[in-house]
Amino acid sequence: MQSDTRTSRIVEPLFRLWSHVYDLGVFQAYYGRVHDRILGLAPDRIESALDVGCGTGELLVKLARRWPEARLAGLDLSVDMLAQAAAKPSLAEVELVQGSVYELPFPDGSFELVTNTLSSHFYRDFPAAAHELCRVTAPGGLLVMASLGNGPARLLPGALGRQTRLGATIHRSPVEQRRLLEAAGLVVERVEPLCPIAWLYLARRP
Repeated sequence: MQSDTRTSRIVEPLFRLWSHVYDLGVFQAYYGRVHDRILGLAPDRIESALDVGCGTGELLVKLARRWPEARLAGLDLSVDMLAQAAAKPSLAEVELVQGSVYELPFPDGSFELVTNTLSSHFYRDFPAAAHELCRVTAPGGLLVMASLGNGPARLLPGALGRQTRLGATIHRSPVEQRRLLEAAGLVVERVEPLCPIAWLYLARRP
């Protein structure tokens, strides 16, 4: 889970509780399908990958299983989510970092693959987040991002169709999110519906 300071004050108590039930089968039945689709678009071989908004590390577990020799890192704003990830033996060699999507603590071009799963609706400043995601992706590398959309509201004209604010979250239409990713310097190669109310974005850093 990632957010800005204002949003984090609102959602951190929620994610403190959420961290204890996130791995239950009833939730992972959904998240697992999303993770599997992300993995299906990943390259056959990579040497480095970063999962931004890694939560309890379930996608990292699958990344470690697929590429046991790769450098893997996970970043999340929630210390409670990261504590759950750190307790998993299969993530013992994975770098787990507490931090913000707006200031990713990695050098430019650090990772061949960057993933982000169903957390971008917490990014109130999506252009800043997209810039950072692009920055840490290696030239020629991939960003694979799954995001909640704004449902039927995307069909409305103008600003109403571009994004929908719900409390501390902002749900963007696929057209708007694609535009923002491209404005950050990424080349969006694919946008597709992904499970109910979610969209998948495959983007490459030139």
